[in-house]
Amino acid sequence: MAAALADRRLRHRHGADRISELPDDLLHQILHRVASTPAAVRTSVLSRRWRRLWADLSELRLDSVLAPVPGIGTVDGALDACSVPTVTRLNVSLDHLPPWGSGLSADRVAPWLRFASRRVAGDLCIMLPPAATGGAVVEEEDLRLPVCERVTEITLWLGYRFRLRMPAAGTFAALTYVNVRDARMDSRELEEFVFCWCPRLEELAVRLSPFLAESVVCIRSDSLRRLDFHIKNTRRLDVAAPSLERLSMSNADKTYITAPELGEVAWEDDCFDPLRHQFTETGRHLRRLVLTLSSTTAELLQRFDTVDQLIVDISIPHGGDGYMSFLENVDMLPCCDVLVVQSTSTSHSSIPSLLHLLRSSTGVKKFVVYLEFMVNGLCRLLGCPCDSPKGRGTGDINLYLLDEVEINLISDEVSSDAQAEFVELLLGCNAPVLKKVVSNMSCTCPFIREDMCEKICEICLLSNKFEFSVVRVGDEWEESCSTVVIHISAKRYLAVELMTFADLLEHEISHVQ
Repeated sequence: MAAALADRRLRHRHGADRISELPDDLLHQILHRVASTPAAVRTSVLSRRWRRLWADLSELRLDSVLAPVPGIGTVDGALDACSVPTVTRLNVSLDHLPPWGSGLSADRVAPWLRFASRRVAGDLCIMLPPAATGGAVVEEEDLRLPVCERVTEITLWLGYRFRLRMPAAGTFAALTYVNVRDARMDSRELEEFVFCWCPRLEELAVRLSPFLAESVVCIRSDSLRRLDFHIKNTRRLDVAAPSLERLSMSNADKTYITAPELGEVAWEDDCFDPLRHQFTETGRHLRRLVLTLSSTTAELLQRFDTVDQLIVDISIPHGGDGYMSFLENVDMLPCCDVLVVQSTSTSHSSIPSLLHLLRSSTGVKKFVVYLEFMVNGLCRLLGCPCDSPKGRGTGDINLYLLDEVEINLISDEVSSDAQAEFVELLLGCNAPVLKKVVSNMSCTCPFIREDMCEKICEICLLSNKFEFSVVRVGDEWEESCSTVVIHISAKRYLAVELMTFADLLEHEISHVQ
């Protein structure tokens, strides 16, 4: 009897499918952690019992990146086989596939939306590849969005294929987030959808094909907290949203924004006219303002007295007149705690433009700059005023509150000397409370010369009134550039040398020990 028991134990150890003996709940948890639904389907080769387990999953992830999707038939088959009454997430992401000229008609996509209307209680995401036009005009089909009472988030990227039609009646009772792009919509249907059918909508992002005719759009919502509006052919945009906190917009000839709680603005238009673009019931303070700063958008800066974080790209048209117009119109920035200059890729030398910006922002506490494309040889040949020595003067720049500087070196080889020159000029400004300088230099960039890195290190280390930090990022530390900073006190008189991130870390550890 003992021998028989041992034999049964041996067969159990080597011959049985022990994974399939696990309870269904645990097996479902295992499949939920698989990258995508097609990958979960392939687990059916493990055991007969696994063949239908994937159909009981409450999340359907049909993603062309995580697992290649052979065709839209895969989506149809997965939805037909799904056996659970409620799906918490439906993600059909085919946008990374090559453009398809056929096969993705409204008749094929509409059943996916109807499935979501009946079964999804959570997130709905459908992303389609762009239509393959071959230069021809795409004939857009009507694609109707059914009422989805239990869906909480809708993302539809439709590849410029359809006119998305809204339901004539019904309530999206649980819907809080909508992101629609690369489709066409009717302005009136968009208005009714937001105002009538979405009582809990908090975020709306629409980046759509132009309206067929110039349109007036009125967005009214008591619950809306974030609005991203980018639709060409908008003659006028009226927004009445008492809870709106964040606004990103472009392409509206006239705007009237009534948003007393507005705290963040991303202005993506290339001009701002206070007569045509008005903020009513909005205070004089913003937490965050993002814009392309030029002579045509400068008046937006006058609308607000204080900004916690001001993020700008500098844009100056070619020629001396364009440069002088920039200097004249950008003469005073709102008082901001943090000033970030993301891009200085103008048609002029960047050093005078950056110094003028600092000259106009005396209240800044932290200055972050991305240095790239610093030199324009044509201006030097033509005698443009941006190349005059006066533009490089720092004697009238008083940064009384500046205590931190972050310099990000992203450049070509031609700009290396100009980058070092700007760092030297910046540190020569009157900044009595400056305590910290962070310089991010990427080893992976082939254009950053070592002698330029040495020069910047030397400039900073010779200024012994603040901490100086260098993060030089190699291949294995590429993701650490923006998250790890090593503080080196200038009083230690470090030898000026090019150090890798590992060298810096070892140095810090040795000092701690």
